[in-house]
Amino acid sequence: MVGDTRLSKKAGYIHDRLQVLGRLSAESCALLDALGASLHELTVLTAPIHCRATALTQAQRNISAANAAVDELLDNLDTSRRVQAVLEAGPGKDLDGFLDSLGQLERSNAYLMQHAGMAAVRAAVQHSQLLFNRALEQCDADFKASLAAGARAAAPPAAWLRSKLEVPITDASRGELCLELVPPGLLPKLRRMVGLMITAQYAPAQQGYTALRERALQQALQELGLELQPAAAVALMSSEQLDKHIRAWHTQLRLITLLMLSEQRLAEAVWPEPVGRELFAALVQPHLAALAAAGQDIVQAHKAPEKVFSLLDMHRHLAASLPALQAMLAASSSMVPLLGQLQALLAAAAAAAAGLFAEYAESVARDGAKVLPMDGTVHPLTAQVLSYLKRLLGYENAAQVMYGDMQESEDNYIGDVSGWAAAAAAGDEAQQQPGSSGGGADGSSSPARRALAAGIARLLMQLQDNLEAKSRAYKNEAIAALFMMNNVHYVQWSVEGSAALGLLGGEWLERHKDAVEDWGARYHELTWLPIINMLKAEPPSDVSRLKLVLKETFAAFNAAIERIYTHQSGWTIPDAMLRGAVKRVIKDDLLGTYQAFMRRYADVQFTAHPAKYIKYAASDVASIIDDDLFETKAVSMSKLSLTKEKLGAIG
Repeated sequence: MVGDTRLSKKAGYIHDRLQVLGRLSAESCALLDALGASLHELTVLTAPIHCRATALTQAQRNISAANAAVDELLDNLDTSRRVQAVLEAGPGKDLDGFLDSLGQLERSNAYLMQHAGMAAVRAAVQHSQLLFNRALEQCDADFKASLAAGARAAAPPAAWLRSKLEVPITDASRGELCLELVPPGLLPKLRRMVGLMITAQYAPAQQGYTALRERALQQALQELGLELQPAAAVALMSSEQLDKHIRAWHTQLRLITLLMLSEQRLAEAVWPEPVGRELFAALVQPHLAALAAAGQDIVQAHKAPEKVFSLLDMHRHLAASLPALQAMLAASSSMVPLLGQLQALLAAAAAAAAGLFAEYAESVARDGAKVLPMDGTVHPLTAQVLSYLKRLLGYENAAQVMYGDMQESEDNYIGDVSGWAAAAAAGDEAQQQPGSSGGGADGSSSPARRALAAGIARLLMQLQDNLEAKSRAYKNEAIAALFMMNNVHYVQWSVEGSAALGLLGGEWLERHKDAVEDWGARYHELTWLPIINMLKAEPPSDVSRLKLVLKETFAAFNAAIERIYTHQSGWTIPDAMLRGAVKRVIKDDLLGTYQAFMRRYADVQFTAHPAKYIKYAASDVASIIDDDLFETKAVSMSKLSLTKEKLGAIG
């Protein structure tokens, strides 16, 4: 009961408090409503004041902005007046002030152009732009004058250029070959002026730079006396003139490539990219295009056998210059076609050289010269062909140049290789032997080397066939054989001591040594074998007949010796070793037989006057062979009185 009473009291207490709280809440709401109504009345009253204040603030801001714009406009309008004196004085007096003033004027002009709708601004812009253009012209003039003066001071001497023409252009040699074309202290000034003129898009500056450097290139060419002839003049040139023209072409190519190193450095130092690269390309493009066109004129000019060497030289110089040219110009898209033309010229020179070699081989086969050496020595055609080959093989990469594009299945420039496979294969085998000569970087078994070997083998075979045809014009078969022996030996000897052996091989060499022996044997058979057979002939058994035969034999022997002495003393074997070998064979075969003949019939009294028939002892015959045969002596029959001195008549 007590607990219920306390609980009832507490509940009543809480109820009272809740009623009080409810009254307080109702009063607060009424108060807030009153305050809200008052605030609304205040807002309504202050709204006009706020609008007027906002408008005043914005107006003040607009006035400030207008004042700033007017001040900026007036300042830019006044820029031309402020900088006019400095600009009219030019860059020579105060370069920094001139360039700063020109920069200010350029910025002012750009600002004023945005307000060109105002009449006053339009007039100011015209004046400012005129002043700006005059200043740019002055800047350009000073730029060109400074560049020209600097170029004159640092121009490379002609003697230096000549001394460096043959130096290969490599990464290691670039520092040696690359010159400062203007004094280094001038470059900052040039770069500042160039930067301003490029920003102003002043194109005459680039044109002036190209013109100045073009004159410098032309002056260098003129100092070295280099001038390329037009195509019409090249077509009419003699072989000597064409050779001189090709040498001038080589020199100009080397000189242009050499100068390009320095020109590229200068262009990159003065002009920002890509302007410098394009100006450099525009500078050298006409010169390289002229060289490419002149090179094509040379390739297409009249064809003479010796021109192959000029073409190989041309190919060598162009191949040496192309890597440097590609490194300098490949980044310029405008130069890619020109580089392609130079590559095509390289291939055309190689093809023309191969074609000329083939034509030379055919000309040797067709050579119809009728004049023969009366002494049976080496024919001028033989000497000329071997000299030609020696010079050709002096070019280490001749095979790769002329036939480097060949494939295994292709015919070469001289015709089908299959007919000459033996010579080429022999050359390959010789190359593979340790210590063999004639090796090359292009590989001993390459199609190019086999093609060149085939061409040389064919040329020498055509030479030999032509010589055989010429030898038939000799009325004496013995000198014809001697003539062929001398010529084939000269070919064999020349090949043996040259790089051609590495191409033709040992088998070819042995065949030609055998041919020399065969022609020597033919000479021996025609000249000496009849005498030897006569001395070896069996005598008749009848004594009276024997005496007559001995008289006839001695008379015939004497006549043969005198005839041989008379004619063959005027013949020659130019090679001392071959001459000695031929004489040894003659003495070995003849003297023993003659001595045996003399001993066999020494006791036969076949005549009352033996000195009339037995004129020559074996030693006398040996003396004739050793001292007189093949010595190119002009001996007539009247000079046979020398027999008393040389031939030792036997009484």
